[in-house]
Amino acid sequence: MEFEAFDGLLLDVEEPRLAHALDALRRGVYEGREVRLVKTLLRPGQRVMELGTCTGFVAMQAARIVGPENVFCYEAHPDNVALARRHFAANGMAIALAHGVLAPRRRLAEDPATEIIFHLSGSIVSSALSPAGMSRSRAIQVPLLCLEEEIERHRVTAMIVDIEGGEVELLGGSALDGIEAIIMETHYRKAGVRKTNTMIAHLIAQGFRLDLRHSAAEVVHLYRTGTGPEAGEAAG
Repeated sequence: MEFEAFDGLLLDVEEPRLAHALDALRRGVYEGREVRLVKTLLRPGQRVMELGTCTGFVAMQAARIVGPENVFCYEAHPDNVALARRHFAANGMAIALAHGVLAPRRRLAEDPATEIIFHLSGSIVSSALSPAGMSRSRAIQVPLLCLEEEIERHRVTAMIVDIEGGEVELLGGSALDGIEAIIMETHYRKAGVRKTNTMIAHLIAQGFRLDLRHSAAEVVHLYRTGTGPEAGEAAG
């Protein structure tokens, strides 16, 4: 292992899976929009759930703000789980990381499965529940976890979501009680425009609002009515 610092965070540059991301990391644009929103919008005192942890880079940015003990990560790719844990350890951050895919409580009530098929791609960032768009993939079984139970168990108040199109089923069918903010990369190409818009409509029906100031290029910030930008406006 050989570690190099990117924005002050140590990553294993000898990891072959990280090779295609090194240029973006060195230019400071790796997961650039998500990182900027995390730095701009997260606040101390929040408890953050990250879905799709990958290298752990975004999770560690969140941990700098809210503390490692207040970040709870979920990743389906077993190799990414090992890589992120290595990065957490190298940076002295005791961030909780679970291996698995999250599903809405309603779905698990209808089909109480404990595992789900997940498709691994050759890219570090493109594995997903659906193999659509992958030139080659390998299917594995991964643990299935209940989103609402994890939110309740960790008293989560904010979410970071980048799960390659899986967000439309997950957030489009879940009750997100207690969540005040969502930073999410959406995926029109993988999930479809209509399904993505249906998910956004479901979130708006739950009391979320779209933050037009900070949302761009498929990365969106949603906040509960009366919080986020609205809270600042009321204070002004």
